[in-house]
Amino acid sequence: MAAILPGFLWVFALLWALGICAICLVNGALRKKDDHRKVETVQWSVIIMQIVSMFLCCAPYGVYKLLHAQIHGTIRHFYAMSGIPSAVVLGVFFVAELVLMYLQAKQAQRSIIDEVLSKRHHQQNIV
Repeated sequence: MAAILPGFLWVFALLWALGICAICLVNGALRKKDDHRKVETVQWSVIIMQIVSMFLCCAPYGVYKLLHAQIHGTIRHFYAMSGIPSAVVLGVFFVAELVLMYLQAKQAQRSIIDEVLSKRHHQQNIV
């Protein structure tokens, strides 16, 4: 069980990061400027999930460091050889989360500005 725990945590962290990216994409992070559907601001739950993601991305390496004496040769060699590439993959997805959250916030800001201007324009046309 100790041998597969770092790998399991790595896969879980990767799926968690992909989930956050998917949430941001569904909420409108990459909508085009001519798409006038309302984009919601980044939810606090997504922000908290991103903070949890940071800890999840570090967990496999900490667990490996704690359990490396209990992990046998072939699997330990696999973890040692894939350590840096796996950290790069998780780092890329962690940065992708931040970028997509930023893009969603930027789209939401434009959506709010458009809504305010549209109400203002509508009020001026009534008077």
